[in-house]
Amino acid sequence: MFLKILLILALLGLLILVISRLVTGLYARPKTYTAAQVPARRVAIVFGAGLWRDGTATPVLYDRVQIAADLYFAGKVEKLLMSGDNRFVEYNEPAVMREVALSLGVPGDAIVLDYAGRRTYDTCYRAK
Repeated sequence: MFLKILLILALLGLLILVISRLVTGLYARPKTYTAAQVPARRVAIVFGAGLWRDGTATPVLYDRVQIAADLYFAGKVEKLLMSGDNRFVEYNEPAVMREVALSLGVPGDAIVLDYAGRRTYDTCYRAK
């Protein structure tokens, strides 16, 4: 009886995950662009996504900077605003993001660092 209840709960949990993924996908589809479809803007905000213990970019952070660099090279944006956490000397997301962007060929004068980017709302508010 216990295993049956556990199985039912597991299936319900899985069903909730699948349904939420479908709803999210359907909602996001009209707001998801290829690089060619992105409307041109002056600035692209690149939000932090964590660093490894050794101070290097996580795969998600690297991908975000890579996409931003692609938009820059496609002429879709003029500047990249790198926003992330840097509360500690050994943890500085904006500086790492800048280094990744520079290694991808983005010129330094096209990169702006937001050192107070601990909250998404604050970054967006200041970016106005």
